[in-house]
Amino acid sequence: MTQQGRNPHEECQIFINTHPYKVAGPSISFEQVLALDNIPTTGIDLGLFDVDWKHGNIVGSLTPGKSVDLQNGMKFDAGKSNRS
Repeated sequence: MTQQGRNPHEECQIFINTHPYKVAGPSISFEQVLALDNIPTTGIDLGLFDVDWKHGNIVGSLTPGKSVDLQNGMKFDAGKSNRS
């Protein structure tokens, strides 16, 4: 999902739970998304969190240890899962 001609380390504006952030690429990890939005994860199984992303009509999910290539304007929904 890389854009041709774009500097991979260029800052992108993304939104996590509607909060805007400027981050440098080329990618962002599950853990970085949670940390950026100050979601407390200390001592908690990361499998209990969800990170979903959207850019235009393209959607996806991140799991612990995974990352996604950054695109300017990406939107992330992150937080504790509703699973019990």
